Formats: sequence, structure tokens, C-alpha cells
Amino acid sequence: MPPTHTVHPGLGRVEVSDVSPETVASLAAAPRPFSVHAPLVRARLDRPPWAVFFLADGPEREQSLAELGTTLATAAALGAEYVVVHLNGRADVPEERRAERLAYEAAARIVALSGRHRVPVHVECGGYGGGFHRAGQFSALARAFPELGLCLDVGHLWLIARERGRSAYADIEALAPHARSLHLWAARDLPTYHRHGHLPLHPARSAGDGWLDLRRALGPVLAHRPECPIIFEYTWPASGAPAAAEGLRWAVDTIEDPRSAGAR
Repeated sequence: MPPTHTVHPGLGRVEVSDVSPETVASLAAAPRPFSVHAPLVRARLDRPPWAVFFLADGPEREQSLAELGTTLATAAALGAEYVVVHLNGRADVPEERRAERLAYEAAARIVALSGRHRVPVHVECGGYGGGFHRAGQFSALARAFPELGLCLDVGHLWLIARERGRSAYADIEALAPHARSLHLWAARDLPTYHRHGHLPLHPARSAGDGWLDLRRALGPVLAHRPECPIIFEYTWPASGAPAAAEGLRWAVDTIEDPRSAGAR
């Protein structure tokens, strides 16, 4: 499973993740602000880059923390503005109290690593499985550790809410005051996600057809955080580049529309 060499565009910035060691040196010459989605360089190629074990017991939890430390050290040397890391993975413990204990222990150690390397860390909200998934749990964690920001990946929030039988928009409203960055992509349902991954935003993927309503999702976040860094977290397929470019223009217009930005 080779590195994906991922560079995601954003508004006036980029975010990089899962690159080869040879690619890292070129990031020092980045012409615009950039962030890092951990891992910057994958320590183990036998597991996917999103495999984290912060909410699981065992030696792999220590490995996840060590990998984050390595990413933060490199991000600091390169001048990255912040690092995004998933808190949740596929091996999370199912018991809520135990999952919460592990989350708070992990947050304390992540904050310590962030302070040591002087690079802010944004925890991405997750929760497809396991006992830590509610918006209230993440909001409480953010209040307990104000040094941590939350990265709101609205696609994942949409899918998790659907699987958990609740409103994604209510979750986003609860999380919005703690948002420090945003990941945007087109989400509909888990079968679509499993088949296609992160799909490009496009006005044809409308709420009326079951897709996430981008304007509705953005409103509460940008009302609280009008300058929130925004990353379009999808890869453009070569065959669909014109449509993806059209969708990107639409998404930028939607973000900059005062009706979406709330306080703007």
C-alpha cells in the first residue's frame, strides 16, 4: 500500500498527507500556507493512513502517538500552520465510559505533543463505531482542552449522523463554536462512500437527492469562525476534472455568499 502523495487544495492554502520521504523536502518551498493531515509520512505501509488507535488499548495506541509526534516534528520544521489528526479509528472500544476515558487521556498527550513542537493540533471528529461519537462528547473534550481545535469534516459528520440516526446539522451546530478547520466533500450515504470515497462537490449533488446540503452545513460554522481554514478534501478524477472545477467554483461562491457565512 504505497503513499498516496495527497495534496488537497483549499481557500488560499493546501493540506498535505501521506507523502513519501522524498517529497517532504519540497514542502519547505510551499508558496502558500499549508497544513498537514497526519500522518505526513506513513510509518507502516501495511495499514492505511487513517488507521489510528487513540481510543483503543494496547501497543498500537502508543504507536499512534509516536507517529503523531514524528509528524508534528516535521511539520514544525517545515513551517506548517497546524496538524489535523483523527481521534477515532476502526478499533475504538465500544463502551462509552471507557472510550471517553481513553479520549481524555489521548487529548492530554496530544496537547503535550502540540506544545512541545509548537504546532497547533486540530482533532477531526469521527465515530462510525465505538463509544465516542456524539457531538456533545467532542464539544466537552474541546472545552476541557482549549488548546485543541476541532476539524469538522462535514462529509464524515453527515455519514456518521445518518448511521447513528440523528441530524448532522444539529451536530454541526453543536460543534461549530469549537471549529478550527473544515474539510469539505460531497457525501450521500455509506454505500456511495464505500464505492467512491470522497467525491467532489457539485451543485448537481443536491440535498433533494439525499446529499449533504453544503450551504446549510457551512452556515453555523462560518457564523462562529468566519476565517476558518477550509480544505476541499477530495482528489479530482482526470475524467471528471471539468465537472470538478465547476463544482469547486460553485463551492467557493457558496462559502463566500453572506447567507452561508452568517456573520460575514
